[in-house]
Amino acid sequence: VELHPYMVQTEMIEFCRSKNIVLTAYSPFGSPERPPDLLRGDTDPYKLLADPVVAGVARKHGKSPAQVKRSAAFHQVLLRYHVQQGIAVIPKSDKPHHILENTKIFDFSLSDGDMNTLRGLDRRWKACVIDEIKTHPYYPFE
Repeated sequence: VELHPYMVQTEMIEFCRSKNIVLTAYSPFGSPERPPDLLRGDTDPYKLLADPVVAGVARKHGKSPAQVKRSAAFHQVLLRYHVQQGIAVIPKSDKPHHILENTKIFDFSLSDGDMNTLRGLDRRWKACVIDEIKTHPYYPFE
């Protein structure tokens, strides 16, 4: 399921928990490197990996993007956000040092306030929309 602070899907998470279904979040960073021809026409102008709210949470936990190459601080906060909710997460990476950076999420916890702040970014914005599903009777699956 596409999950990130711009696409929180609280009802989906609660439903799955009530049925003992473990969710797996894909696109936890909002698919910032997705090719433009695969993005929706209403692509969000505010990139999740540059969001000042996420930056504030990262700084609060000593994960300053200015100190860490490739904005690993943003990635770590966003991964922690999911894992702390009991959601499995599958960030895409094929570089060993990026994979290692992505594992550095267990030396801090997000407070309830941090979690609510990140959830407050919800825009119901989907980065990944497959044209073939647009004709499904339940699309956009809300």
